[in-house]
Amino acid sequence: MNKRLLLYTLFSSFFLLLVTLTPAQQFPCGTTVSKEQQDFELALTDSVYQVVELNRTFHIAVYITKDSNGDANIDQADINTAIGNLNAAFERIKVSFSLHSVSDVSYYHFDEIHMGTNEQDMIAQHYLRNVINLYLVLHLYNNEGQEICGYTCFPGDSADVILISKGCLNGTFLIEQVGHFFNLYHTHETIFGDEMVDRTACKTTGDRCCDTPADPGLTQKVSSDCLYTGTQKDVMGTYYLPTTANFMSSSPLDCRCYFSDKQYRRMINCMRKVKGYLW
Repeated sequence: MNKRLLLYTLFSSFFLLLVTLTPAQQFPCGTTVSKEQQDFELALTDSVYQVVELNRTFHIAVYITKDSNGDANIDQADINTAIGNLNAAFERIKVSFSLHSVSDVSYYHFDEIHMGTNEQDMIAQHYLRNVINLYLVLHLYNNEGQEICGYTCFPGDSADVILISKGCLNGTFLIEQVGHFFNLYHTHETIFGDEMVDRTACKTTGDRCCDTPADPGLTQKVSSDCLYTGTQKDVMGTYYLPTTANFMSSSPLDCRCYFSDKQYRRMINCMRKVKGYLW
C-alpha cells in the first residue's frame, strides 16, 4: 500500500469514527412562539398552586415517513425507548404516554419537511383527533432553511402535532417537545421580555417560571461535565447562573434531567384546562 492510499485510509477511518461518536442531537429545537400562542398565554388563567398527581394517560399516534427506497430508517425499539424515558419524566405527576398506533407514510417527499411548505399537506393526510400526533421524518428545516431537530405546536396553535427528525429521537428531546406541547417555553425564551438574574418580573418574562434561573441560552456554553461556561450578564450587569439540567434548556441532552415545580404546575394547568379532551 502506497503512502497516499494509507493516509487516505487512515483519514477515512478517523472520519467514520467521528461520525459514529457524533451526539444524536446535531441540530437545534425549532419550536417558536407564534402570535397566536402569545395571545393564548396572556388569556390563560393559572389555577394550579401545587404539584398534584393526575393519574391520566395520553395516547400518541406515530407516523414514520419512508425514503425513496421505502426504508423507514428508524427502529420500533427506538420509539419504545423514547416513550419509556418520557414516562419516567412525568411519573411525578402520574401522567403516562402510550402508543395509540404506528403508521407508515409512504410518500417519500414527506421524508424531508420544510416548515411552512409541505408539512401541512402531510398533516392533512395523516392526522388523528384526540391523540398526540408525532411525525418522524429524516430531515426537518425551519422557515430560514436551517436544519432542526424538531418542533411542536403550542396549545395556542390549535393542533396536536409534534415533528421530530429521526436522528434526534431520544427520550430527552421528546420530553422537551412534550413540554412545549403542554405550554412550557425554553428557559432562554425572550418573547415575553428578557428575564433578570435577580428574578424581577419572573412571572411575566423569560419562560414565566420563577423557579428556573434566568438563562442566556446554553448552546456551546456547557462543558462535557455539564458545567456552565458562559460569561454573559443581564441588562443590569449581573452574571447569569443558569441550570444546565432543565429539560427545557438548550443544554446538551445528556445533561438534562428535571422539570421544576412551576413547570409541572404549568403543564398540569394546560392538561386540565386545554388538553383534557386528549385523555
